[in-house]
Amino acid sequence: MLRVIVLCFFLVIGCGQQKENVTDDSKKTSAKEKSQVTQKKQPVIKINNSAYYVEDIINYAYYTLSEMNEESKNNPKVKKEIMENFINHKLLLKKAGDSGITVDDAKIKRVLDNFKSAFGKENLSTYTNKPVLDISRLSDVIKEQLIIQKFLAEKLKSIRVNEEDLKNYYDEFVKRYESVTLYHIYHLVTDNADNAEKARQLMRQRNAFSEVAKKFSEGPSKKEGGDMGYVDISNYPGPFQKVKDMRIGSVSSVIKSDYGYHIFKLVDIKRNIRPDFKEIKSKLYSELFVKKQDELLDNLTKELRSNAKITISHNVSFALSPKSAERSDN
Repeated sequence: MLRVIVLCFFLVIGCGQQKENVTDDSKKTSAKEKSQVTQKKQPVIKINNSAYYVEDIINYAYYTLSEMNEESKNNPKVKKEIMENFINHKLLLKKAGDSGITVDDAKIKRVLDNFKSAFGKENLSTYTNKPVLDISRLSDVIKEQLIIQKFLAEKLKSIRVNEEDLKNYYDEFVKRYESVTLYHIYHLVTDNADNAEKARQLMRQRNAFSEVAKKFSEGPSKKEGGDMGYVDISNYPGPFQKVKDMRIGSVSSVIKSDYGYHIFKLVDIKRNIRPDFKEIKSKLYSELFVKKQDELLDNLTKELRSNAKITISHNVSFALSPKSAERSDN
């Protein structure tokens, strides 16, 4: 969840101004509209002494909300996640500010210029047919995101992954790893039925599979005499599954499929194979680093939330208004 909050610049885009088409029916104020008016006056989230209104949350998640249908925007789980993300965002921003983290205006301008360049200078407000973008508000949002990123980057420097950590993680990995069976096979394939039968006849006459495959096979392992080495045949199409019923040292009959005509030789079987530590060490390092990063960020937000007084109103509508959104000064 935090990665979504902290690493996306384009999550937060303000609403601009557009003209509305007013009909006679629109003069009737619905209960939903009354609720939205009330929300504009009443804070929906309070964090310590700071109050935030529905417009603040919409501005925070405008781009995400604009991509949602009405059903998703009214989904209680979606609303809750957006509001929880907003709270974490504000807490991290406050902590970063208290830690003296700042970002110079030149960097903010570079990011903003890159954003404008990505969508075209003349078409920035209509690149997705969304309400007009408020560049000043976008600049504020980019500044907040850069401050939080810089703060978290400092925190993440403390993460260390040593050899012992990796070996312990490897032991955990092996326990949950589903072992596989590997088959050492030779494979001859051709789209010519007569050639397939000729090849199988030569094998019956004790000609080496590899020599026959080099002559008749049209598959990728032709140069190797059909030798595919040890493979997990569960990752291969139907004809390969016949190998499971073969005895070591045996050669199959000609097997017809949509891919052509196949002949297999089973050389060996290795069961319950698990990956070697050295082979997957870099993969384990990446996974473990991300895991420690997530744990650090989760613990940080939990600590910030436990030390903050937070109140939330759950009666919130995230309907996107074409009118310019109001903002709190917090």
